[in-house]
Amino acid sequence: MPTAGLPLPLRNALAALAIAALDDDSAVAALRWLAEPTGELAPGAAKRLADVHLVEPGGAVLLEVHATHAAVAAAHAARALSAAAAHRDALPPSSDTPIAVAIRGAAVLWREGLFFEVHEVLEAVWKTAKGDTRQALQGVIQIAVAYHHLSHGNSRGARTLMTEGRGRLERVPSSVLWPLDVGAPSVSQGALRETGDYSAQLSPTGREAESPAQPGEAGSQDDYSAELQPTLIESS
Repeated sequence: MPTAGLPLPLRNALAALAIAALDDDSAVAALRWLAEPTGELAPGAAKRLADVHLVEPGGAVLLEVHATHAAVAAAHAARALSAAAAHRDALPPSSDTPIAVAIRGAAVLWREGLFFEVHEVLEAVWKTAKGDTRQALQGVIQIAVAYHHLSHGNSRGARTLMTEGRGRLERVPSSVLWPLDVGAPSVSQGALRETGDYSAQLSPTGREAESPAQPGEAGSQDDYSAELQPTLIESS
């Protein structure tokens, strides 16, 4: 079920926590509190929440400006926790290059429908990438953004981005984003399946995420029935 309509400051705060929680325990604790507010906050979690302006420093109550979106924030936090758990449960990566690390993080976020977070994670490495790697990263980002727009009812924008993203991936070697197989035979049909140390398929669920059409640029969604699922491959 989509969690649409989050104000940008809240969306950005939740995204920051979701990405940090892939590796940081205090971010996980902050998300747990958001998912099930108890009024009690560990110091690390309290600082995390205050740093992204969700609670007052030293406070343990969601800021009033966010109160009307508490249920949506809780649902988003629960999905982010699932992504963090999957990331930690996965087999140790066989490569620790920035791109490989980003792809593995993006994969678990994608599986939970956190497409804005996928964009943020991949854009960080897209900014300094060159050549085919840059093109492939932009293609995956565009497809993630297409799913975001699809979840928000913008069919035209989603179709455009999906077409552009697939086109970029079809023009680069399949191994350019190792460990992501961007050249799986099903890519032209919109389905890249993952293998390797992530056993479950990354099925986009059309959940909340506000994201640009291209890295660093605001974008726009369509009735795309085919799924595109990133394919992670094992190293030899």
